[in-house]
Amino acid sequence: MKKRFQSKWANLAARSGITLAAVAFVFLLRPDIYASTSARLRSDYQTLVTRKIIAEYMRRTPQPKLQIGSGQNNPDGWLNTDIEPAASQAYLDATKPLPFPDRSLYAIFGEQVIEHVSYDDAVGFMKEARRTLVPGAKIRLITPNLLSFVALFGDQKPATYVPRKLAFHSWSTDSPDPACLILNGEMRSWGHQFVYTPKMMQAALEKAGFTGVRQYAPGETNDAEFRAVELRSQSTWNDLNSFDSMAFEGTR
Repeated sequence: MKKRFQSKWANLAARSGITLAAVAFVFLLRPDIYASTSARLRSDYQTLVTRKIIAEYMRRTPQPKLQIGSGQNNPDGWLNTDIEPAASQAYLDATKPLPFPDRSLYAIFGEQVIEHVSYDDAVGFMKEARRTLVPGAKIRLITPNLLSFVALFGDQKPATYVPRKLAFHSWSTDSPDPACLILNGEMRSWGHQFVYTPKMMQAALEKAGFTGVRQYAPGETNDAEFRAVELRSQSTWNDLNSFDSMAFEGTR
């Protein structure tokens, strides 16, 4: 009996080894299959982990608040999400429907993220944001201001902005036209898809149904919760952020 039992498991282990070797051989010959399989497994894993993170956060938080595109910014009390989430963050794609019930969130915040999706997807996200916010709650979005980069071609810029901006991004200081270099960098780098003027940002939020839409300087807000979560206005590079970015808030 013991020998038959050992033989059974030995045969099973051998077959498993052969199967794994065959799969590895296929992946070696077809890296496209390996890539798609890996992506699907990562997606399934992210979905399971994200559901758990969101469910636990919503269960224990009386007034839940959502941060999109969190990056390395993980303030306490917020549900911090990103399309490439860190270990403690939930996965969230701003171009997809938000995984929250109607009127379930008390604030939504995004810093330097809305420019990474197309205009149509951004308006779609704003509509979803409005759907998920409770009446009277606010959204705050901080994003590059296209007019600031246009102003680089004139005299309406801080004297230290251009060299500081080039240093911040490690861009070439030998360019014959640094304003051109900076404008193209902001329009095309880091996956940027749409850079807004204040008029365009206000119109997008109003199109999504927000009221009382108002522009603020980065770091400026009447809401203490937004002030606490905002990261760049508290950094040593805030002089750049103050010149080339803008903040908008709208009310549900």
